[in-house]
Amino acid sequence: MATTSVNRLPKKYSELQTELSSADRKAKFVMYLFSEGPREYDFLLKILSLGRDNYWRNSIVEKADLPRLGGRVLDIACGTGLVSFQFASRGDIVVGVDVTREMLVRANDLLKQLGKELDVNFIQARAENLPLRSGQFDCATISLATRNVSSVPETFHEMGRCVRAGSPVISMDFTRPRGSIFPAFYNFYNSRVLPALGLVISRHWNGIFSYLAGSIQRSRSPEELSGIMRKVGLEKVGIKRMTHGVTALVSGYKEP
Repeated sequence: MATTSVNRLPKKYSELQTELSSADRKAKFVMYLFSEGPREYDFLLKILSLGRDNYWRNSIVEKADLPRLGGRVLDIACGTGLVSFQFASRGDIVVGVDVTREMLVRANDLLKQLGKELDVNFIQARAENLPLRSGQFDCATISLATRNVSSVPETFHEMGRCVRAGSPVISMDFTRPRGSIFPAFYNFYNSRVLPALGLVISRHWNGIFSYLAGSIQRSRSPEELSGIMRKVGLEKVGIKRMTHGVTALVSGYKEP
């Protein structure tokens, strides 16, 4: 009997990538891939992050360094809204943007379940072409998603366009850890353990974890991301590696 390797993208996802030959191929693929399973996403993120996801979100909020109340935050690729809620819980006004409708439906459901007066609005749009006016936000963030956008330079440019002068643009994403011991464990965890776990849940989640493992291996380094930020005109660009280099916070500021 033929078997399917858990560390390979299932056939239907590979076929879809081939079929989507337009300029929006990456966006369409991500929309399809994440259209199922938004209810499980938050729980599985904890597994994917080795339980460090809340710390990573707190690091984004701390880096934004907004006034206590009333900051305006743009959260790109917001998914189910976890970063958006983190900002809104401190009194900030948040607009969350994601390309996948099902994720936004789940985000709105979670917003209702929280039972709090959080000022959050979700809109469906591509990160590279935001339907928002320039200079309206005090901070723009994108978390765990630079690997999923069609164009990182266009995404950073749009984020910079939407923030006010002197405001931060913050990216937090998975990266390849450095060193000799931990990277070997992390690569095995990503390429073998996670896809196998996904297969236990469903073939769709096996596809998602297989895609994520591959995208992390192909991802731009924090140094490359910081270089892109500088090219689109951001200043004071810095890097903060977290959790043995599993993720990195890359930030820059719109010139005053």
